[in-house]
Amino acid sequence: MPIVEVLDNTLIDKIAAGEVIERPASVVKELVENSLDAGSAEIKIDILNGGKHLIRVVDNGMGMEPEDALNSIKRHATSKIRSESDLSALKTLGFRGEALSSIASVSRMSITTAKAGTTLATTVEIHGGTVKNVSERAGVGTIIEVRELFYNTPARKKFLKSTQNELFYVLDVITQAALSYINVKFTVNVDERESMNLPGASGIDERIQQLFGTEFLDGLQYFNKDSHEVSIQGFASKEGVYRRSRSHQYMFVNHRPIKDNVLRYAVYQAYKTLLKDKSHPIFFLYVDMNPAEVDFNVHPTKKEVRFADRDSIYRTIMSCIAKSIIKSTQPDPAQTVPVEMPRDVFNIAKQKDVVDPFSKNIDKPYPDNFAAPTVHNSVPLAMPYARDYIYLGDVYAAYAHRDGLCIIDHHAAHERVLYEKFKDMHGLISGRLLFPYNVSVSAKEYSLLCGNIRLLNDMGIEIEDFGKDMFIIRSLPAELLSADIQGILSDIASSLIEVTADSPIDAIKDIIAKRIACHSSVRGKAVLSDRELSRLIDDLNAAKDPQHCPHGRPTRIYICTGDLQKMFKRT
Repeated sequence: MPIVEVLDNTLIDKIAAGEVIERPASVVKELVENSLDAGSAEIKIDILNGGKHLIRVVDNGMGMEPEDALNSIKRHATSKIRSESDLSALKTLGFRGEALSSIASVSRMSITTAKAGTTLATTVEIHGGTVKNVSERAGVGTIIEVRELFYNTPARKKFLKSTQNELFYVLDVITQAALSYINVKFTVNVDERESMNLPGASGIDERIQQLFGTEFLDGLQYFNKDSHEVSIQGFASKEGVYRRSRSHQYMFVNHRPIKDNVLRYAVYQAYKTLLKDKSHPIFFLYVDMNPAEVDFNVHPTKKEVRFADRDSIYRTIMSCIAKSIIKSTQPDPAQTVPVEMPRDVFNIAKQKDVVDPFSKNIDKPYPDNFAAPTVHNSVPLAMPYARDYIYLGDVYAAYAHRDGLCIIDHHAAHERVLYEKFKDMHGLISGRLLFPYNVSVSAKEYSLLCGNIRLLNDMGIEIEDFGKDMFIIRSLPAELLSADIQGILSDIASSLIEVTADSPIDAIKDIIAKRIACHSSVRGKAVLSDRELSRLIDDLNAAKDPQHCPHGRPTRIYICTGDLQKMFKRT
């Protein structure tokens, strides 16, 4: 009896669907890409229950005739390539011809489409890959509805994450499409409420502003480089405007969103002398080049690419962004104002306008602008000749301890103290803001944060949903008054991506506490006074795990006299 058999078409389609359709976001990606390839100027997306119950994509593209509508759901059917030579010069987003067939095999799908210039549309209904009905009705453009995704593949359905998480992935796909095709209007309704409304933009900067807000855009700088072989442009972080995660890093090649570690590394190399404490730059990178010089047919999802001359692209990106950073950090001679140095620079830490980040004075009124004063780089940091602690580099402070020497990493130590405060919600002093302010986040981040507002409130961050990617901040713990709240919320959202509906509350609290502590802990180059260091060490000694930061790195190391004797070969 033969053990090798040819599978039936229904099973083949379901297996093929697994290569392309992983979750609702995969469906949205394929349908939106088809709409863009059809030349649509407006695309409307409706999502119910994170895309599990309904995904509807409506566009005003070229549409299809009845025969094309029926052929579009067949495997390997496509209008985007005709011969093998087309694979080496792809100018469309989709080309494999498997998307609609794969989606149809694992859902209840309907296609209503009319060829451009006509008002008679064809409707095709498909359940589990089988055509159930074909009819005609009045209509223009194309409407594709996908209902009950994975209804016939329960094994795959049970691995979907919570509604908020699946919605995050869906909105991320739409965000990437909107960033790639800035002239197209996108409208997104989530559970019958408008979530995104993005008119066609005149430039990349306008699109970034629409998606992330004016304050976010203000932290970026433009870069560009044109040559005969390649055109590179985009926006990247200004010096000091970094994040604790890679949640705001986008790369596009010929309008296609991609993931490429070499290109990402080129950006990081441009910032190599500036990035510290595991910070990550924000960047929006656009590469346009001859389609024959790049291969998108490397991975079923087409996220990975292969360049004919990757080294040249790498060098161009790195030098382009590096020059932009240098240019942005150079002072304008016309605006340079001589700085008069204080006579007693060693007592600058005692001046009243320097904020004590460890102050526990709860009677101190909140400043009107809720921002900590900064010490400009032109003024040297305080370093008294005589002190109980000695700073070694930016973050290490040494002091005598019992029979030896203790060296503390003040960032890791402060991170541990804050982490336990926020996780255990113990010792937090939250003050109501005199002037509540709005914080804008991206739509995908908004969807995740809305599900965890109660936890944030418990941690002293009184946050209120203002609707459509906006929150109102009404009170903050004293530790966060000078922190980048937008950055903290953004990073919290990115860290919650893998949270499921079954995740314990303690696990979610742990994730949020780590992000907050990492953001608000004291940074390098912030020299603390003896009193501040003493208080930090006392708080660290009282912690449950004073030896490690929340990420497992040591907060301090000891060198005893025995170690010194070995170093000096006295033993």
